[in-house]
Amino acid sequence: MRVEYVSWFQWLWMSHISPRKILVRVPNWIGDAVMCLPALMDLRDCFSKADITILARPTIAELLREQCGINDVLVYEHRTVHRGLFGLLRLSQIIRKRAFDTAVLFQNAFEAAMLASLSNIPTRIGYATDGRGWLLSQSVRLPAPRSLHQTRYYQQLVQSITHVPSQDRIPKLVVTAKDELAWKGKIPEEFLSAEALLIGINPGSVYGSAKRWLPERYAELGDQVVAQFRKKYPKYSSIRCLLMGGQGEEVLGREIANRMGSKPIVLSGQTSIRELMSILKRCAVLVTNDTGPMHMAQALGVPVVAIFGPTDPETTCPSGLNQSLICAHVRCAPCLLRACPIDHRCMKGISTDQVMTAVMKQVHGNSALSSSSV
Repeated sequence: MRVEYVSWFQWLWMSHISPRKILVRVPNWIGDAVMCLPALMDLRDCFSKADITILARPTIAELLREQCGINDVLVYEHRTVHRGLFGLLRLSQIIRKRAFDTAVLFQNAFEAAMLASLSNIPTRIGYATDGRGWLLSQSVRLPAPRSLHQTRYYQQLVQSITHVPSQDRIPKLVVTAKDELAWKGKIPEEFLSAEALLIGINPGSVYGSAKRWLPERYAELGDQVVAQFRKKYPKYSSIRCLLMGGQGEEVLGREIANRMGSKPIVLSGQTSIRELMSILKRCAVLVTNDTGPMHMAQALGVPVVAIFGPTDPETTCPSGLNQSLICAHVRCAPCLLRACPIDHRCMKGISTDQVMTAVMKQVHGNSALSSSSV
């Protein structure tokens, strides 16, 4: 892949000056934040002695705490005290007091560059997007091709300022001992045992309805998976589906649960981001739309079956092994629309049998489960 650089000054700066205090503006979406992790690891490796602070919205701030050797987290309270122009000015004053010498802007918005400029950070590095190039001290042209995976997209921004080739990394999330304790009250006690098996189902999407596979098919799939697992893995005393989702997806979770014959555990809208990490890690497999939890599960080493419709798997598929992608391959996809203006054929064209086959394939590759079959 080729990255275009702005000027010789960029090379001169990196050759003679090592930043001491770096502020990193990370993306706002969970999936993008997870895909940004390899770039954060590259940044930490290149500047091992620097103090690295991330600036993130509340949910992302909680997700990235204690990851990638980050020293500190500044929370961007975009809905309350930092809302609007006056809130942005208030936040810039807080940042200015920290005396950062460098800002790395993984978020592509104009606002990120404006905030870094208002905060008097002398070196402001980011892609030349959203008309913000004049606010950046080092404006990096977008890499080609445009179908570049998001993980590489973020890594290439770091590579463009360090001139150190990016390592071939996959996103990795760490669950702490404190996180392990916090989630245990969320599920029935019997599922804390190694003799119980959880199948994760994430049927929603904050982005919009176009990314959602049909609720009735999720319900049908859940019943089929439980029935098949009970036959194939008699070692496990309890086998249940676990329905998860963010706030606002509670109705969807209940709708799917009401359609199922096997009683699932419903946690839609009931978990924090840290609790969700621990719960995902406990699942034998996750069946999901193209969402943030899909990337979280992959970064936790959980086998994933990902259902793609309007989005492009070339740019946002889970990185690494232990994943199956399912697409209907219709002519209008990927359209990247939030809601389908026609008949939602990209999702209707994916059958329960297709997804079931992918689930069994992923579970068959899990040596811990496979060794328990008879």
